Amino acid sequence: MHTPTPIEKLNKRQTDKLMTILRNLEQSRAYIHRPDMALTVRGKATTTLHYTRQDGEALYEIERAYGSDLVKLDTAIQSLRLFLGFRSGDNHA
Repeated sequence: MHTPTPIEKLNKRQTDKLMTILRNLEQSRAYIHRPDMALTVRGKATTTLHYTRQDGEALYEIERAYGSDLVKLDTAIQSLRLFLGFRSGDNHA
C-alpha cells in the first residue's frame, strides 16, 4: 500500500501557492547575495575599520552565509524544495 507523501496530499491550488512562495524566497535570496550588496547592522563605533555615520553610529557588515539569522533563509528554501519533491541538486522551482 502506497503512503502518500506530504506533497501528494495537497491540491493543485495549494501546491501552486507553495511554488510561488518558493520562487519569492529564491528571488529574495538572490537579491541578498548579489555581489554589490552589503548588509550591515548598526552599533557604536569601536574601531576605524567600519563606516561611521554622522550621528556617530557605525555600520558593521554582516556575513550572509553563516553567523546571522539569514542562514535560516537558505534552510527554509531547502526544506520547502525537499517538501515539494525537488532533489537537492535541482536548480530552480
